[in-house]
Amino acid sequence: MNAKDLTIEKVKLNVLVYGKSGTGKTSFACSFPKPYVFDFDKGMLSQRGRDVEFDTFSSYQEFEFKLAELQRECEFETLVLDSVTTMQEYLLDKILVANRRQMPTMNEWNILIAELKDLFMRLTKMVNHLVVVAHEQLIQDEITGEVLIQPLIVGKKLPEMLPLWFDECYRASVGRDKDGKPMHQLLVRASTKYMARTRLLPPEVSVIEWSRGGRMVDDPFGLLMRLVKGGER
Repeated sequence: MNAKDLTIEKVKLNVLVYGKSGTGKTSFACSFPKPYVFDFDKGMLSQRGRDVEFDTFSSYQEFEFKLAELQRECEFETLVLDSVTTMQEYLLDKILVANRRQMPTMNEWNILIAELKDLFMRLTKMVNHLVVVAHEQLIQDEITGEVLIQPLIVGKKLPEMLPLWFDECYRASVGRDKDGKPMHQLLVRASTKYMARTRLLPPEVSVIEWSRGGRMVDDPFGLLMRLVKGGER
């Protein structure tokens, strides 16, 4: 293959989006084409009225059963995992039970990392787009004292490793306009405080604003794809 032959039509989006509750992560994910949501956070009530298929899970075994069903036959264009923060707790519980342990050792952490990597690879092969949602956490650097904001996932190494498994990593936030109405934004490039990255968006894009004055400016997925297309050479 040659990079000059890559076009927007061939792009498959593999996105990790993280942020506080209420910052529009699920709404952003559900704007993708024909989505199916693995709902671990019981947060789909916020999407009422939208044409979005989902199932709510309370164990990793339930998730595995549904995943196997979709691997046999998947009619969806986008898979949404909401959220990996909750899901990985269920996965870790499953690993601990299998290994007959109360607390994880290095062996259990390594198994968790390997299973997550394998899961994301399987999901990306099933559909055109994958969106994985995560909560966020504040981590203070023990040496510099600086506060860093990263995706919330257990373990010392996993918060830093998780974004590396995705082409796009965005931090969702919500601010207020001059009238006090919400504005939803996605930070797509890292700062000294926030973790973010993009391989697809043009260099001049560092923040995507997809709602203003309490109203959606544009379909977030369509806006994102137009920005990606603007980065074509």
